[in-house]
Amino acid sequence: MTASATSTNPSPGTRKAVHVSVVHPSTDIRIFHKQCRSLAAAGYDVTLFARAEGPYEEDGVRVVPVPRPRSRAARMTVGVWSLLRPLLAERADIYHLHDPELIPLGIALRARGHHVVFDAHEPLPSQVMGKHYIPRPLRPAVAWGTRLLGRIAGRVLSAVVAASPLVADVYAHARRMVIVNNFPILDDSGVDIPYDERPRGLVYVGAITELRGLPSMLEAAKAAYAAHGEKLTLIGPFQPPELQERLSDPDVAAAVDYVGVQRPADARRLVAEAKVGLMVQVGPKAYENNLPTKIFEYMAEGVPVVASHFPLWRQIVEDVGAGVVVPPEDAQAVAEAVCSLLADPERARAMGERGRKAVHEKYSWEAEARTLLSLYESLLAGESPTHAP
Repeated sequence: MTASATSTNPSPGTRKAVHVSVVHPSTDIRIFHKQCRSLAAAGYDVTLFARAEGPYEEDGVRVVPVPRPRSRAARMTVGVWSLLRPLLAERADIYHLHDPELIPLGIALRARGHHVVFDAHEPLPSQVMGKHYIPRPLRPAVAWGTRLLGRIAGRVLSAVVAASPLVADVYAHARRMVIVNNFPILDDSGVDIPYDERPRGLVYVGAITELRGLPSMLEAAKAAYAAHGEKLTLIGPFQPPELQERLSDPDVAAAVDYVGVQRPADARRLVAEAKVGLMVQVGPKAYENNLPTKIFEYMAEGVPVVASHFPLWRQIVEDVGAGVVVPPEDAQAVAEAVCSLLADPERARAMGERGRKAVHEKYSWEAEARTLLSLYESLLAGESPTHAP
């Protein structure tokens, strides 16, 4: 990493791609580590506008900090439109936007003749129904508005990139749409610790919320600590922050190691040190058909999983033999599943190895990167709009 945002000098004819987010940090795994780095490796001149402490360059990607308004409303209005002039100055071949609030900005860029891609990370209307900061009575109306915004984006922008088949269903009307799944990156930089030498018991990485199963995870942590002396390592932000008060209970505090938000490489190391990975999300209902990115990340590190018994998740976990599925709202069932794996390390080790093998053979980022590159190439070649599975 360098301290300067000055880009490398691309060769004549190099195509320029600009990725933009006012929500995600510049270190976001999907945006920076997967998409931007893959594009740079393929020869694109890549710039990322995102949340950062200052400008820098890393792995061929030039990072430009975006303004950080004090309120969410300001971010969605003034913060978004303040980017129009600097984005136009980039004179990019493709602008790739990662937040719904950027869609109006994308329409403005499209009106000026630029290729604009919207990257849909989540099934937006159903996601809104689970947002704690939106008053419950207003959520249906907001969900309707986001559905309309998504429909406009699909019709007006150059293409939609969907992060999963579930997200793709929301944008089925788009003039051009491809699925670029959020599968793990395969590389040799991970930590491969023999199962019986791993220093951590349970692990969860991601946003820590009620819907992500925090109550069941804490009960499982207490049971694992009482029966096996193993703690739960929590990695990520509490949403809302007040949820962290749950850790003040003495029994919970003894059984949980909260390490906060970690850099992706450090989070990956912590996961690789664990004996069991948890993903016991309880809702919203639409997520039952969403590909479970965190489960794939656990599998990539050889960590057996205890996951929600949603039909799609059950199919993935049980077909591979990579873990156990349970009713996520049943804290006792979650605790029993965790303790059964800790009590049988050979079974747990075998599950972890099968999960790792499945990621290498079927669920890796490398094939998804080729889909993204093919989309860019077709846009730049001026091919007619298509849908791709």
